[in-house]
Amino acid sequence: MSYSELIDKALHGRSVNSVAKAIGMKQQTLDRYVKGQTLPDYTSAFLLAREAGIDPREMFLALVEEEAKKKGVLEKISKGFESLLSLVKPRRYWGPAWR
Repeated sequence: MSYSELIDKALHGRSVNSVAKAIGMKQQTLDRYVKGQTLPDYTSAFLLAREAGIDPREMFLALVEEEAKKKGVLEKISKGFESLLSLVKPRRYWGPAWR
């Protein structure tokens, strides 16, 4: 699930102001999270995950992906991951993985 989907789930169709009051957060802060202008810190991410009814680990993973996307490193991570996967894929000819 993406970061924006998790934020939508936390809002439950309610206004930013009402959710901010419900979880004890400033409305302006939550509004920046909703618009994607900034990403929440650990405490805020935990509160949003709880409000969305999801495991906080899912929120933290979405934050890592969103931050990597913003920094432009998501492609680099994906390429590196694909390289690692290629090492464990069955090969036609057996040989060292570094070939």
